[in-house]
Amino acid sequence: MENSEGQRSGNYKKTAIFRAGSAVIGAVVSVACIRTGFFIFLFLLPLALSAFVDKLSAKTAWASGILAVALNTLVGIWIFIYREGDFLIFQWNTLYYSVMVLVFTWINAPLGRYWMLKEVPFRMTVGAAFCVLIFLPVFYYIMYNGELQFLFGRQLEAFGTISSNSGQTGLTTEELLSSVLYVVLRGGIPLSCLIFWWINRQFALLIGRFIQRTHTVQRETILGFHVPFFLIWVLSFSLASILLGRIGNIELLDIAGWNILVLSATLFLVQGGAIMMHFLMRFPPFIRILINVGIIFLLFRPGINIAILGLLVLLGVMENWVPFRVPKE
Repeated sequence: MENSEGQRSGNYKKTAIFRAGSAVIGAVVSVACIRTGFFIFLFLLPLALSAFVDKLSAKTAWASGILAVALNTLVGIWIFIYREGDFLIFQWNTLYYSVMVLVFTWINAPLGRYWMLKEVPFRMTVGAAFCVLIFLPVFYYIMYNGELQFLFGRQLEAFGTISSNSGQTGLTTEELLSSVLYVVLRGGIPLSCLIFWWINRQFALLIGRFIQRTHTVQRETILGFHVPFFLIWVLSFSLASILLGRIGNIELLDIAGWNILVLSATLFLVQGGAIMMHFLMRFPPFIRILINVGIIFLLFRPGINIAILGLLVLLGVMENWVPFRVPKE
């Protein structure tokens, strides 16, 4: 009895040390990525890995996420005080990083049994809607504030966005910045968040499965994904809002319509992808791989990618009336 209790105690300590180490490493690497600019577009990857390697532990995920937010805030305070950083940039970096990390953590490790029953696409869409509520007022204010536009331009220059594109398009920096803000306000926020989360999550799943050679990392399938019927009315409302906003020159209605369109169309896009995968399952594995590679290649072709995504959205919408997949009994 004493030996078994001692063994259980030792295993518990090893597990606790492993989880704590994973959380700390994930948080430190994530903050290093966002602060140094090295692999900046994958700064959420270490946080996801810390949870997936620990078999999608909610405790590890939230410990790593909260620690990363606290560490990033402390680094921002240090830069502001000792490196004489700009206070507005400090506020924006802290807000952006905190929201993106906490929402991403919730997507991977949702709190409460109710949310555990929802598929990942639903959680991502809800998370993107939350980011719209947080970031949209900020970008709308930047649109009409010269000082903030200047600071926002500096942030984009840090990514090379302004300097590289301004020379190619022939636009001035101010015109290009206004164009960027125009797109950001009209669906750019939820679209960028969804793409960003999906890329980081998929990389984490792939790397996690590679690290855990003898363990299978939980993998969500979208084969049975179905969108509630009422969302077709949400999609219709967004299109009507865009039309009325353009006709009546109502900017806020136009902005709201575009953001709702992106959020609702994303779910129909996933449903269309599920329908496509349903039919691809009828082919041998080698043929499925070839078709998937071909589709991925076409998605990187300008013009063709928009047509493919549009067809998938249309396919997802049509399933409200045409049963492409046999429902589960």
